[in-house]
Amino acid sequence: MNGGVLEPIEPYLRSGEHIEPLADLVVRGWPLTIAGVLQNADDARSRFSWRGEPLVAVSAEATVGGRTLDELLAGPRLRTRRRYASVVAQSLLAARFVLLPSFGAPHYDIVLKAYAEDEARRLLDVLGEAHQNPYYVRRQR
Repeated sequence: MNGGVLEPIEPYLRSGEHIEPLADLVVRGWPLTIAGVLQNADDARSRFSWRGEPLVAVSAEATVGGRTLDELLAGPRLRTRRRYASVVAQSLLAARFVLLPSFGAPHYDIVLKAYAEDEARRLLDVLGEAHQNPYYVRRQR
């Protein structure tokens, strides 16, 4: 954070992108724990604002623009994640999560209503069961 000033996320939002609620998957990589969700949300809220308030959100990827689940899992952001969860976008939208198309496609921010354990648990409940990433590769150090 630059001296306590949050950077607005709005300039980094992609316009004109359409997520298909029943077709597109939203994929979240490990860690799929309350602590992991809150750590990722804390990173966002300490750097960015949305609509003038701290952005409490976690990173995800979506199968927008013809991308497949396999492409996302093998891609640069998720291939270093051993496990992942995925759900159709409609499930997140029905649970009243906002999906912001941010930075480069296929990145999305899943906006939480608050920075709280119960909100992290609510997200994990919607995301459901974790799966092994068949494209996992260990991070090079």
